[in-house]
Amino acid sequence: MTMFSESLRAFLKPVVGLLDDNDVSEILINGPKEIWVERRGRLSRTEVTFTEDGLLAAARNMAQYVGRPLNDEHPRLDARLPDGSRIHVVLPPVARRGTTISIRKFFAERLTVQKLVELGTVTPRVARLLEAMVGLRLNIVVSGGTGSGKTSLLNVLSSFIAPDERILTIEDSAELQLQQPHLVSFESRPADRLGKGEVDIGHLLHSALRLRPDRIIVGEVRGGECFYLLQAMNTGHGGTLTTAHANTPVDTLRRLESLCLLSGVDMPLRAVRAQVASAVHLVVCCERFSDGTRKITHISEVLPLDEKGEYRTQDLLSFTTTAREKDGRVVGHFTGSGVLPTFFARFAANAFTDVDASFFQKRSASEAEPAPSPKLETPIPGSPARADAEAASRLSPLPKPVRIAQVQPRPPAEPQREQPRAAAIAPDPRPAAKPGLLPRPRPVDEALRPAPALAARAPVATPRPPLARKPAPVAGAESSIELDPDLQAEVERRLPNESTLITRNPLHDARPLDEDTQPGTRRR
Repeated sequence: MTMFSESLRAFLKPVVGLLDDNDVSEILINGPKEIWVERRGRLSRTEVTFTEDGLLAAARNMAQYVGRPLNDEHPRLDARLPDGSRIHVVLPPVARRGTTISIRKFFAERLTVQKLVELGTVTPRVARLLEAMVGLRLNIVVSGGTGSGKTSLLNVLSSFIAPDERILTIEDSAELQLQQPHLVSFESRPADRLGKGEVDIGHLLHSALRLRPDRIIVGEVRGGECFYLLQAMNTGHGGTLTTAHANTPVDTLRRLESLCLLSGVDMPLRAVRAQVASAVHLVVCCERFSDGTRKITHISEVLPLDEKGEYRTQDLLSFTTTAREKDGRVVGHFTGSGVLPTFFARFAANAFTDVDASFFQKRSASEAEPAPSPKLETPIPGSPARADAEAASRLSPLPKPVRIAQVQPRPPAEPQREQPRAAAIAPDPRPAAKPGLLPRPRPVDEALRPAPALAARAPVATPRPPLARKPAPVAGAESSIELDPDLQAEVERRLPNESTLITRNPLHDARPLDEDTQPGTRRR
């Protein structure tokens, strides 16, 4: 272990255990307090944490090793660790939740065809067909999404190359693990701090064509170098292998077309499409399923353009999903399309006599060779088995049965007789409040005492009390309000005197004033 490796492990001390875990394929650091890992294609969160300064120091240590800038002016870094693991770093404030790092681990153990069969990625017949196609020196593009297993499948396909061939590999970051003796490996280099010294894949392709290659393997095409790669395929360098990001065979060809247009070469679109269709012979599509397994979904042959200049492909083999196990595992099988490839006669001519028409025969689910997925240790979230397990954990044990005594039924109640209409509800024993006065509040103990329950009675119509007769209005007096009976009687008694007060002048009258004419002594 070098000094830099020891220094980097010291900076990455919180995740050193994850780096040494062979089941972990990728470590995703979404900030100092949130770290996820990928195990067998499934993501899970860990309890490991960093400090903000410690995580930033680890990122700068990685940049120092590869000799690339990582600062506010250059907040992104794409590099490779000493053990071959690929890293990508994004600094804040571009990364809103803190320093973000992705570490895709590099496994020293080489992936073999037998391992792919055990994982359910391919079946023995599909693996044999791919070996024969590589032996025919066909140009193959492996496509798929991120994390679908493109590079792993490219490693397996490269293992089918004969040991006496001269192989040149070109990559952005070295991930291929070829075991052939005659191997030349190139790796691109970005510009330095001054913007000089850049060597991209296009430059390396230019050199590779002058180094007498038997095979050219490009890790992934991402830019205008795709145009030069297609030129190499069309000029006698057969057996070229590469990968691209796409989902279907036709999308893969369109992706290559768009990358060729980035080269800056002024060519008609129809000419670019003709170059793509003639250079690529096969497209192998990969996909990562919901259970975390990676499988080959299509092996398609590229046909010449149609009359309208559109791409044409035909599926030779495809993966069909038939069911999903209770624990979430995907179940399916590989089946042919019933169409033979245009190069079918070359199998027998190149000593692949066991590859016959039965490889491409269309089969039902019962006749096809199954592609089982490995058994999962824990059910997938959302699967029926996981739901059953979670429901069982939430259930509490059932209580013991309790013996309940048998209750005798009550006799039916007698129907109540209807009360006579003249009957009235018992009067309230409390004295009625005098008119004009508020009722006396009950004591607290009496207010809190529950009222006696009244026996259920049939509804009785209560007769209305007779209305009080209003006194006859007095001539000359207009009343706009209704007064109390006692007050009304007092008003009637005094009304003549009030009228006299209004008509007479006390200053000219010699009679003595009565008490009603004295200010402040009138009764109201």
